[in-house]
Amino acid sequence: MVNSVALEKFDGANDDERLTAALSYAAAQTYKPVILLAQHRQYSFGKRRTMFNGFALAGPQVSGSEFRYNGKVKVNVPGSGWLDMTGGQLKGISIKNLSFEGNAETSFFVDKTHTQTVLWASHLENLGFSLFKHVIWGPHTAVTLSGYWDVNNCYDTEFKLWGSDNNYWPDGMLLDSPNHPKGQRYHIWLPNVSKSNVGPVFVTGQENVTPMRIDGGRGLIVSGARLEAQQGNPTWGSQLIITGGTFLRIRDVFFFNGMARPGDTGHPDREHHRGIVTMTGGSDVVFDGCMFSDGDGGQRTSTPKGTPDLYVAKGSNIRVRDHQASGTPLIVRARSVPAKEFFVDSDLTVTAG
Repeated sequence: MVNSVALEKFDGANDDERLTAALSYAAAQTYKPVILLAQHRQYSFGKRRTMFNGFALAGPQVSGSEFRYNGKVKVNVPGSGWLDMTGGQLKGISIKNLSFEGNAETSFFVDKTHTQTVLWASHLENLGFSLFKHVIWGPHTAVTLSGYWDVNNCYDTEFKLWGSDNNYWPDGMLLDSPNHPKGQRYHIWLPNVSKSNVGPVFVTGQENVTPMRIDGGRGLIVSGARLEAQQGNPTWGSQLIITGGTFLRIRDVFFFNGMARPGDTGHPDREHHRGIVTMTGGSDVVFDGCMFSDGDGGQRTSTPKGTPDLYVAKGSNIRVRDHQASGTPLIVRARSVPAKEFFVDSDLTVTAG
């Protein structure tokens, strides 16, 4: 790899000491080298690290996101996260071709709120994560998460992201974690993401864990996602929640096996769980080519008959196009939402209820 330096080239009694030396060397260079980890070698890190502009970490090109087949990086920073950011913004971060294993008390990135350090113009590619508390919570601008991702067995909401101008998982991601605690839990939570794309992620919810929630933003596109649950392990509530946002597009998204317990979803906010997709706010929202499956003879569903595909409690200028459902499509609006706010294909009916 051009402009790279192997971690093993640095002295130290253990991986953390070698990484300290490597980071000190890389930070001092005008053009930051990639710190390269070896293939078929397990690393262990237990010290929180503060990244710098141009921080770069990679495995060999052949490494994938499934740690069981290649090297594994074990991270143990109880009560915190491994990679930290300081100041108003951090730029030019590159992390790729690695698989990481954490634990219930460790996050991959140190959690940030929407008012803390913004990650700018950075690229994370071909990564795997298992057994972390969180993977990434924080604000982004012009960040790309690409290549193949595999995220499994985590203990809480894996991704909580704010920001704009991002491209998330255009090449796909498998996300399936059954270890979440009780209460309000999500796999991907987008509190305020604008002018960004979320690609063909395959997100498997279960019980109280909702695959995706969108709380705002402008110009967000979710395309080709599969937000579902396994046969026999349904989501108790909705599989997509939209509480706000403007100019949102939900396109070619597949849903299966949700709303199994409409009276007891495991969430404190039952108003967010009225249909497979529940919308409690937002304007200029397009649902284009969404698919609502009952298993279609290949799988059993736990969704009660009569469950809305889409329930709109509040919102305006809502377009539903090329809607597909295994049975009769059911789109329901609260009686407080005027019928004139819906624009649907001629073969669709919006029911007040």
